[in-house]
Amino acid sequence: MVECIRKIRAGGGDDQEKRIEKQQTQKIEANRSRTNSVTWRPAPENWLKANVDVAFRKDNGTGAIAVVIRNSKGRIVLGFSGKIQAKTSIVTEAQAIRQALIIVNNLQMGKTLIESDNLKLIQAIKSKTTIGEALAIIQDIQILMENLPEKGMTWTRRRGNRLAHAVAKAAELETLRLTWSTQPLAEIRSILRSEIQT
Repeated sequence: MVECIRKIRAGGGDDQEKRIEKQQTQKIEANRSRTNSVTWRPAPENWLKANVDVAFRKDNGTGAIAVVIRNSKGRIVLGFSGKIQAKTSIVTEAQAIRQALIIVNNLQMGKTLIESDNLKLIQAIKSKTTIGEALAIIQDIQILMENLPEKGMTWTRRRGNRLAHAVAKAAELETLRLTWSTQPLAEIRSILRSEIQT
């Protein structure tokens, strides 16, 4: 492609410069549309999906975790949010995943996928390795996963985890009501509607 552009430029002319700019703009726009098309994907039929995310403030070591459990039609079955203390965002993310597994186990929710947008953490859990700062929590997660045979762990891009992120952010800002999963804030309702329609 670079060689092709050089040949076109060597041929000269304003029209060719405009064509090059247009091609580059189209390529950038195509990449943006592919990136922006990522959205929440429902769980398979008869499965639940628990999306987890966090809002973390490194300056004071506080954060909030969110767990949003939805059915295969995208409707909220259960939601959890809480404030926590942690030294790093990876520890906070690990705590959110562990909390999701504890909820699913304690409520005997059956077939459930746990989904996070933290690729490093998901890879560590799936490969049965650890990340030093979150060692104990990851070991807990791995034990919980072994004891819950009808569970899975998946990764999504940030755009595929918008609802859990919005809940965690609202919890961290203390704008989240206790009844958020049954009476969601306008932003949460908007995200839910857009994800159910896609």
